[in-house]
Amino acid sequence: RLANGAVVVAMGADASEETAKAVVDDGRAPEEWATPDPRDAKTPDKWVHRHPDLVRLTGIHPFNVEPPLPALMAHGHETPASLHYVRNHGAVPIAWSSDAEREAIRAAWRVTAHGVGMAEPKVFTMADLEALAYREFPVLLVCAGNRRKEQNMVKRTIGFNWGAAGLGMSTWGGCYLADVLAACGAPN
Repeated sequence: RLANGAVVVAMGADASEETAKAVVDDGRAPEEWATPDPRDAKTPDKWVHRHPDLVRLTGIHPFNVEPPLPALMAHGHETPASLHYVRNHGAVPIAWSSDAEREAIRAAWRVTAHGVGMAEPKVFTMADLEALAYREFPVLLVCAGNRRKEQNMVKRTIGFNWGAAGLGMSTWGGCYLADVLAACGAPN
């Protein structure tokens, strides 16, 4: 326990000082990281808040990371977003510099559903989707490359050297796709 009350045991001995300051009293990493990682300063993702202890697999950009395995294990069946693995092919697609700009982007966002059996395309806003029944589920996501580093020690494969922490268990929420399709007039 540090003087500020933070517990760092869960993060392991190699935790950064910034991490030690941010860990909450119960030893868990915060759900959202408070600041961008300085290593991203010269990338298109310089605005994204990221946990500084994530293990970078592809250098600086694009951002492909897994958490340190001791940190992932310490959080058990609930991975905070700040420690979730990331598999990315390019820049994070939406950037904003203020809450007002973020709300403007959200208000302008649209998705169009169209396809076989639909008389005409249907456009949904975020408000339309939020009006549908909301559901939450705990979901385990596992990167297809998880533990590839070990595979590469036996026989070289294509892809990054993912360790054993390319997974995350989080609660995800939203509407069912079936409800969206029903709003489009699709049969049950």
